[in-house]
Amino acid sequence: TTTTRAAEAAAATLEGGEQAISFPSGLAAVAGALLPFVSAGDHLLVADNIYLPARRFCDDILKRYGVETQYFDPLLGSEVRNLFRPETKAIYFESPGSQSFEVMDVPTVCSVAHDNSVMTIMDNTWSAGFYFKPFDHGVDVVVQAATKYFSGHADAMLGFVISDKKYGAAIKTTAIRFGTCAGPDVCYMGLRGL
Repeated sequence: TTTTRAAEAAAATLEGGEQAISFPSGLAAVAGALLPFVSAGDHLLVADNIYLPARRFCDDILKRYGVETQYFDPLLGSEVRNLFRPETKAIYFESPGSQSFEVMDVPTVCSVAHDNSVMTIMDNTWSAGFYFKPFDHGVDVVVQAATKYFSGHADAMLGFVISDKKYGAAIKTTAIRFGTCAGPDVCYMGLRGL
C-alpha cells in the first residue's frame, strides 16, 4: 500500500540504504535477511551474542534446511577470517549484541568479509538506525526490528530489511514468496513512532 511504501522509504532513509522491505516483526525481518542468501550446504557465521530468537531460527530452521551455523566471539575482529571456509556465504551480527552487549569492530569485520567474498548482515536495532550507520562501515544488509524504537508504543510488531538494490531484489522476492508483509495499519504506527 501507499502507507507501506512510505514506511519502507522512511526506514531506508533513516538507515542510509537504497530500499527497505517491511516485515510483520523483527524476527521475520531476521529470517527475511538470511533466507535469500543461504542454501543447503552453505556455512553461516553468526556472532555469539545475537538476539536469542534469531539464534533459535538458525539452530532450528536453517539447520533443517542444511545450512550450518557457526557461532563466533563478537570481539574477534579481523581474526574472524580464520573461520571462513569456501562455503561461507555470510556473517550475521549485532553491535552491540543483544545478549551481552559487546561492540564489534564493524568496519574491520566487513572489510575482512568482503576480501573473502562473504556478505555481511547486521541487526542495527539497538541504534534505531540513528546512532550507527552500518552502510557507512561496509555492511551489505541491515535488519531493523521496528517493534522497538520505531513503534516504541508497545502496540505494533514491525521489522525492516534495508539494503542497496544489489541485494534488495532477492530480499523482496523472498518476502513475496513467503507471503510475509507488514500490514498498512502497522506501517502507519511505525511512521507515527518515527
